[in-house]
Amino acid sequence: MAKVLVIEDTPEYIEMLTSLLSDYEVYAAKEGKKGLALAESIEPDLILLDINMPFMTGYEVCRRLKQMQKTRAIPVIFLTANEGLEYEEIGFNVGAVDYISKPFNTAILKARVKTHVDLYRLQSSLQQQVDEQTKEIQKLNHEITYISASIAELKSKETGQHLRRVAEFCYLFCKFLGKDEAECEKIKMAAVLHDIGKVGISDEILNKPSKLDEDEWVVMKTHSMLGYEMLADSEFEMMRLAAVIALEHHERWDGEGYPYGKKGEEISLVGRICAVADVFDSLLDKRVYKEPWEEKAVKEYFEMASGTQFDPKIATLLLENFDMFIYTWKALQTGKIAL
Repeated sequence: MAKVLVIEDTPEYIEMLTSLLSDYEVYAAKEGKKGLALAESIEPDLILLDINMPFMTGYEVCRRLKQMQKTRAIPVIFLTANEGLEYEEIGFNVGAVDYISKPFNTAILKARVKTHVDLYRLQSSLQQQVDEQTKEIQKLNHEITYISASIAELKSKETGQHLRRVAEFCYLFCKFLGKDEAECEKIKMAAVLHDIGKVGISDEILNKPSKLDEDEWVVMKTHSMLGYEMLADSEFEMMRLAAVIALEHHERWDGEGYPYGKKGEEISLVGRICAVADVFDSLLDKRVYKEPWEEKAVKEYFEMASGTQFDPKIATLLLENFDMFIYTWKALQTGKIAL
């Protein structure tokens, strides 16, 4: 049953409207402040609002309703004894959808209430469908991104969860840096593709169980540029961000990294974040060319490399929250945190 909220200071009108609108679940408040609280609580399908009330006018109530997240879309019909186009104009300017003068015609009132309730419920239903479809598209995009990145992981025979763990660590760093949820999620998804350029590196080099020789290392380092070239021309912002991460996650704070030898803040923030996340996971993980490092050794490495290999601010965030990052790494390994 649709819900109608009546905000009206005259008890007789409240009683009359409750009786006339028996097909609806009717709620009532006798003054503006209580009406605002009730509207936010019950989220009605329509609000019938008197203009001339003590403490707070109907215009002010309507203005505040349109500023509140939960109530801004709810249609408001003004009910008032005020006559004149100027009153109607003010009502529409503060966000009302209709204006009915007192004393009102019962049939017209019921017809307008039904029209606006039906329209609002239809709009709400359509918006819900749009939101659900949007979520499905986002899920699909996430899956496509993970599948694309997994090609590189499968090719290199590294654990297939490396890219997801790096993405999760990048998300944590963004949270510690105070980024909003949308920005953290965007960087998380972009970081998944940090090693996509490895699809262009031969299996012999990727999976060599010993140290690469000089020529092989030159080839291996090209994966950063290959990843960038794959992603940079995308129409999608997230993919272009992924291109920057792919290009810069092997740059170093001291300028001794690759491919361009960028230094300090010449390297993008996302590149500096992923550089720490990538090495943190790589050291803890078993690879074809090495055994996993002990946690103590990993911590000591970042203490040593802060300000040389890594941005000291990002490295400090890792060291100050080391136990949380270790817990997250273990939880991702055991499935306690969904990937």
